[in-house]
Amino acid sequence: MSPEIDLRDRLDHELDHLPSRPAGHYLQQGRRVRRRRRAIAAGAIAAVSVVAVQVLAPGGDDRQGSVAQEPTGVVEPTTVEEPTSVASPLPDLSTDPDFVAPEPNNPVEAVPWSEVADDIDWFTTDGIPQWAQEYGSHGPVQLLADGRLWVAPDATIRRIVVDPILGGLDGATASYAVEAEYDGAPTSFLSGVVWVLLSTDGTGRGGGSMDEPGRWTDDFELWVDDQTSLEQGRPSFVERLAHFADGTSDVLVPGADGVEIVRQVQDPEVDPMWEPGTREAAAEVRWAGTTWFVQASDPRDGGAWYIPYDGSRYRDFDDFLDELAGADERA
Repeated sequence: MSPEIDLRDRLDHELDHLPSRPAGHYLQQGRRVRRRRRAIAAGAIAAVSVVAVQVLAPGGDDRQGSVAQEPTGVVEPTTVEEPTSVASPLPDLSTDPDFVAPEPNNPVEAVPWSEVADDIDWFTTDGIPQWAQEYGSHGPVQLLADGRLWVAPDATIRRIVVDPILGGLDGATASYAVEAEYDGAPTSFLSGVVWVLLSTDGTGRGGGSMDEPGRWTDDFELWVDDQTSLEQGRPSFVERLAHFADGTSDVLVPGADGVEIVRQVQDPEVDPMWEPGTREAAAEVRWAGTTWFVQASDPRDGGAWYIPYDGSRYRDFDDFLDELAGADERA
């Protein structure tokens, strides 16, 4: 068995609870990391970043999936539960006139932690409590059933979005999205900065997702908008850029007003690591003065999936297609 096939099978197992994407997607992201590191060393423009993982959740039947990491110097759990600040009425952060996303969007506003920390019921601990760990690892934050936000002692929150799930949609009684840096960030990330979305329905500690800035966007608010789309029954960001016209067509159509498909190809050449689909397409898309590229596939099992790529990281559409085909070096 080839190393890539073996890794693909392992990813299929380890990432079982992640958003539905083929394991080949994560392998593709890893290739881009390798190219990016070479490009940085050469002083070139960096390519797209790395794989998303689930936020590390506490144990139990409802734990979220994650890529297991070997424990390294696990801190003994503490029982400290008292918040270091008293809850106050939260400021209204539900609208942001500067944020734009293809409709229907979630109008979120990320604000500096220092501006709202006194209005949020949060606490920290000297060590890492057992309930904040999974496989000896931990995230920068955790959300308790009562809505209190735990901040890891090795974490610094940069920005936060209060209630990105918007007032209890999908049964959420509390939710936060944070941009943080912390010592426990996955070693595969190119920096110690992570984006985390957490929510709880009031019956257990919160679960959510964790990602790296730059994997497909550098816009934290746009990432939050995309991550909350599933909980709110909205199309994802990439589906609002482009999607298949219907259940059988291989033609991509705009997913929202203001989106323009500049160019598209059907059945593009793709790296052999990708599972062949019954229909494939790729498109160059213009939205709000920016360029995005979209990869679309409909596998033999499961529904169609789409991946967005930041157009600024490529010279042009042909350059994107070359990488999609598996060209290991882009001249």
